[in-house]
Amino acid sequence: MCFSEQVIREYRWRALKVFLAWVVPAAPVAAYLNGMTMGVAGWEGVTTVAWVLPPILLGLGVVYPILLMRWLIGSALRAQPGEPPGSRLDSILRLPWRIAVGTSWVAWTLGGIWFSLHVCLTWGKPLSLVLVGTLIGACCGVLLGFPISVSMERLLLPLALEAQRRAPTQVASGGGVTWPRQAWFLPFTFGGSIVAALMLSGCVVMVKLESIRDTLRVELMAEGAERSARMLMEMGGALAGELAFSLVWVGGLLLLPGITMWMLARRQARAAQAVGKAIESVAAGRVIAPAWVSTDEMGDLAAGMNGVLARLKQLPRMLQSSAVKLGEAGSHLRAAHDEQEEGFTRQAAALHEAQVTSEEIRRTSRMAADRAEAVLQVARRAEELGLQGETAVEGSMAGMEDIRAAVDGIQQRLAKLAESATQIADITETVKDLAAQSHVLAVNAAIEAARSGEHGKGFAVVAREVRALADQSIQSTQRIRGILQDIGAGIRDAARMGAESVHTIGTGLDQMRSSGSSLRELSRMSQENSAAARQIAAAVTQQNVGITQISTAIADLSHIMDLTMKRLESTREATRTLAHVSGEVGQMAREFNVAG
Repeated sequence: MCFSEQVIREYRWRALKVFLAWVVPAAPVAAYLNGMTMGVAGWEGVTTVAWVLPPILLGLGVVYPILLMRWLIGSALRAQPGEPPGSRLDSILRLPWRIAVGTSWVAWTLGGIWFSLHVCLTWGKPLSLVLVGTLIGACCGVLLGFPISVSMERLLLPLALEAQRRAPTQVASGGGVTWPRQAWFLPFTFGGSIVAALMLSGCVVMVKLESIRDTLRVELMAEGAERSARMLMEMGGALAGELAFSLVWVGGLLLLPGITMWMLARRQARAAQAVGKAIESVAAGRVIAPAWVSTDEMGDLAAGMNGVLARLKQLPRMLQSSAVKLGEAGSHLRAAHDEQEEGFTRQAAALHEAQVTSEEIRRTSRMAADRAEAVLQVARRAEELGLQGETAVEGSMAGMEDIRAAVDGIQQRLAKLAESATQIADITETVKDLAAQSHVLAVNAAIEAARSGEHGKGFAVVAREVRALADQSIQSTQRIRGILQDIGAGIRDAARMGAESVHTIGTGLDQMRSSGSSLRELSRMSQENSAAARQIAAAVTQQNVGITQISTAIADLSHIMDLTMKRLESTREATRTLAHVSGEVGQMAREFNVAG
């Protein structure tokens, strides 16, 4: 786990601001105190601080902390190759104290060396005072290191919580100066602060006494009071010894608060250990009350823990009861699931059969619709052909009527022709009779001409010509009679054939009338069949649509049934999970050991 570069840069600047917020206000006071300890006070001390402190602040208060925090924060927040899990949390928890030691303690110590060395070189002070200045700087660094570390800890707390959230199973553990514990941190903080304050005040008092003693000694020596100077030196030494002895005793007395702080820290640590053991016992499945009772906050925590444990003592019984109920519910749910699965299986099989049947019915209905459409087309064609046939029969009947009328006219003309032929035959017979009479007369005339002799020769020629004409007339009449007989026979044949044709035409007309009636009836039936076929086609089409909708509905039901079966499988998994969970709850309730 690592943090982004933007987060790292942001926390670098925020940490620098926290450091400067503590250092900048305290630096001028500490510098002036250091200068005053070395004998540079008043306007000289202010001038020295104004001249020496800015470069020290720039170098050790800005540049050095920036570089150090850049390295410390970067190494703490960036993931390192091959690092064990949870190491980020350890690094973040150590980071505030590393920053406090690296910046406050080191920077103030180096600043004390820099400032005191500059004062000694500038104002001609003994170089031994550099040790005093260094000690004063170190004491200031220790005093400021504690609030700086606490402020840094508060600043970096969100990052520590984020690291703990990302690795919740990892437990932070460590040791050393950068891993504070209550057992030693409170005494160390108190003792370090007291020691630093004593050293700081002792250095100031000792240096000021040394300065005053040396000043008085020089003045007394100048006035010739050597004995007084020796006595002053002796008194100063005795005073310094007494002050040192008093400071030792004061320090010894100040050990009592340190011991008290140590005892309080130990007491708080024991209380925390008791509560921690109770919490660890709960984590291990054993309810053990914390072995601690007091009036402070740790006592309140232990009392609250006792209340929690009192509720936890009821938990195993509740868990056992819940496990039994869960098991029973799982059994009922499994039985209901089996019944539902059996019923749904039968329904799924029935739906599958219905789907297959509906598919067959749909195909059959589609074929029926296609065939109904084909029958409808045939019926329409038959209706059209019936109408055409009816029209053709009516036209044929009209033509036959015309033919019959024409044949009747021919028969009438043939009858007239036969009558005319009969009349011609009668005339021919008359002509024959006349020719026969003329022949007889010609014979008689020839006989008379022969009787007349020469006078009758011309008449004989005429008689001969008349007889020849009569013979020709008789022959012509015979030929005409033959022709008339042939014509009469033809007329009779034609009349007979005409009569037969009229009869045939009449029969044909009757048949055509019957066929026309039948054809009209057939056309009417075709029209009725066409209308029925239309109705059948419409009904079959509607039936096909309905069957398609039924098939679609059955398919949807089958799909829903498949989803239901899958959900039943999920229910089966849930019942198995419920049984497993109830078993785990029962096992947990059995393993949870409740102690007094």
